[in-house]
Amino acid sequence: MKFVHIGDLHLGKVIHQYSLLDIQRELLFELLEFMNQEDIHILLIAGDVYDRFIPSQEAVNLLDDFLSCALLKYNLEVFMISGNHDSNDRMHFASSILSAQGLHIETYLKEEMQYVEIDDVRFYLLPFVKPSQIKGMYQVEELNNYQDALSLYMSHQHIDKNYKNIMMTHQFVGHSSVTSESEIPLSVGGSEIVDVSLFQDFDYVALGHLHAPQKVSRETVRYSGSLMRYSFDEVQQKKSIVIVDTDDMSVTTYALHPSVTLEKYKATFEQFMDPHYIYKKDDFLAFELEDQTLIPHAIDQLRVLYPRLLQITYSYLINQQTHQQIKKIQSIEQMDTPALFTQFYQDMKNSELSSQQQKIVLELLEKVGEDHENY
Repeated sequence: MKFVHIGDLHLGKVIHQYSLLDIQRELLFELLEFMNQEDIHILLIAGDVYDRFIPSQEAVNLLDDFLSCALLKYNLEVFMISGNHDSNDRMHFASSILSAQGLHIETYLKEEMQYVEIDDVRFYLLPFVKPSQIKGMYQVEELNNYQDALSLYMSHQHIDKNYKNIMMTHQFVGHSSVTSESEIPLSVGGSEIVDVSLFQDFDYVALGHLHAPQKVSRETVRYSGSLMRYSFDEVQQKKSIVIVDTDDMSVTTYALHPSVTLEKYKATFEQFMDPHYIYKKDDFLAFELEDQTLIPHAIDQLRVLYPRLLQITYSYLINQQTHQQIKKIQSIEQMDTPALFTQFYQDMKNSELSSQQQKIVLELLEKVGEDHENY
């Protein structure tokens, strides 16, 4: 048995006021044609189906067209979970009726993880969950990070090893995983990261959330990545879908073919103004200019040739800013806590602390230090 793993569709995504719906439609229906040609009848969609909690009507229509074709024309079994961008209530609507038609949707955390059994394979569905949900489920007082929360949840699950077990979830798994600018963090300060060992009982783990296609620790724990590039820091990523054969748990990938994508180029203004310099001019483009001086109205002139030029930067300005940022970081690293607070106050208030205020700050910092040592 083979299945395809995709995720992070972000239907309705807009980049610099350009809608990507037409390109997303192309890719989704190319995917269906590919699955039909390869005789694959199971599709996993690992969350972030929509780009917003309240998707546009056009995005809803596209998902409806895609799923209708998948179920009614190609007779696929489709498994879909909600991600951190999705509304659980909206995605869950009519899910019980749709399950009988081959569309299995899970958007709510259940005490026992739900699965669907096909032959000797069980597909487990775990949507995006927050620690607060697990905390409430098991009535525990201290459970503040995703690692502890999911560790507690998985300890209550019973996985039958007599089956091939496939898990689909939408979480940040693996401390060395590659992130992208187009992703929204799940929390502050890294508390959203969970260790891959939590899913050791599963033969394959289909992950959603990160947009870069990648394995996590082993070949059979993978982010499929987004269907297309959603930010310019993704231009080096080779987007693909994942095909898994449950007979031997082998993994292969296949690259879809968007008619328009995001590209980034580096050259001088004069080179960019040469009509033959870039062949494909209708892509969404970012240019880094190597000129040593600012070119008046550069982006307006370039857009005559490149209608979807979204941004320009200058190499020498980037280098200057990077040098300044390094110096600023080094300066901050050398400050003690009172100096950091004084600098922060000055940046926020545009005025210096008075001697009386400095005294209060020092007293408070000393008190915090004492309390911390008592723990």
